[in-house]
Amino acid sequence: MRNNYDVIVIGAGAAGMMAAITAANRKYSVLVIEQKKQEGSKILVTGKGRCNITNDSDVLDILNNVMTNPTFLYSALYAFPPSRIIEYFNSIGVKTVTERGRRVFPESSNAIDVRNALVYQMQKAKVDVLKLNKVTEVVKGNDEIYYVTVKDANGVTDSFGCVNLVFATGGMTYQSTGSDGSGYVLAKNLGHSVTELKGALTGLLTKERWVNETMGLTLKNVSLTVLKDDKAIYKEQGELLFTHFGISGPIVLTASRYLLDTDYKNAKAVIDLKPALDEQTLYKRITLDMEKNASKKYANSLDALLPKSLIPVIVKLSGISPDKMSNQISKDEKKSLVRLLKNLTLTIRSGMEMDDAIVTKGGIPVNEINPSTMESRISQHLFFAGEIIDCDALTGGYNLTIAFSTGFLAGDSVYL
Repeated sequence: MRNNYDVIVIGAGAAGMMAAITAANRKYSVLVIEQKKQEGSKILVTGKGRCNITNDSDVLDILNNVMTNPTFLYSALYAFPPSRIIEYFNSIGVKTVTERGRRVFPESSNAIDVRNALVYQMQKAKVDVLKLNKVTEVVKGNDEIYYVTVKDANGVTDSFGCVNLVFATGGMTYQSTGSDGSGYVLAKNLGHSVTELKGALTGLLTKERWVNETMGLTLKNVSLTVLKDDKAIYKEQGELLFTHFGISGPIVLTASRYLLDTDYKNAKAVIDLKPALDEQTLYKRITLDMEKNASKKYANSLDALLPKSLIPVIVKLSGISPDKMSNQISKDEKKSLVRLLKNLTLTIRSGMEMDDAIVTKGGIPVNEINPSTMESRISQHLFFAGEIIDCDALTGGYNLTIAFSTGFLAGDSVYL
């Protein structure tokens, strides 16, 4: 391994590997430095281990799902849009499929295939990779060369020089994968600032304790409305999961982003357990079930309507005696049950901690980066890619799209 390179990329995640491959394919010498024992650790945990590569949408649709500084990403997304991302992965042996919500996954449903394909492309492009080494210092010499100091697991240090330096160190989430925030410190030492960092896309903590009774229960095709000060700020239908602390699942993760910059005061989650049925139809359904179970107690008559673990909770919240016979349930009681099933309400206390979040909100301010190249406006030949930039998006493949697009643009913009 040499000591001087045209390009050094810090971080072998989605953005870093894409930047390295792109630069190496332009015949630059490239070194990737990764502090973990394998490349793409975070790729392996995305999409529940399936890797939601991108979203098969046009650029404007992608931008509509970017929550922070979307316009900054115009150039990157047009340089390497979802259509090209899909084409690229298919061309390197990762066949893709498009699922609900236009989410794109590897046909194998295995994230390791995405990671391995990118690693192979780095090998094919003759990218040098130094693993299990942490970057401890970066300085820019009077000769305009960046000098990168690394330390291995045994405390042995080494130094490498480069003309172009790419920060693809990730954010602060999933720290076990290497995104420990060290990139922010290195960037500050080169004159950059960092905006406030928060964990985005998390489960929601609730005040109600009954959620613990339903822990692990997944509900599909329910509707979630999030209220802040009695005003609806988010509504979506999809999958929701009850946890020991509150609620999670795809629609909850997205909902959490709309509450992230609030104080969570007067925030509520309203779940419609039967969104396909209006109140009148649901009333008729409940009446029919009660008639079929006329000889059963109320607590034993809801099996066809609700998941088993949710029944005791609904019985308790309904205020109807569990021992009351089904044929004795009054019209008003059935109407009250309908309202409960259509408006199961939870009080939101907060989101979760940074390391429980999927992505980091905050990072290097976009006004310190040239959006046409991903090059620093403060220090020439310094580039940024991926989650370290102050851009974050909703779930659905949008954040990986940002990583691949900014990584590509950074790698395509390095120069001598």
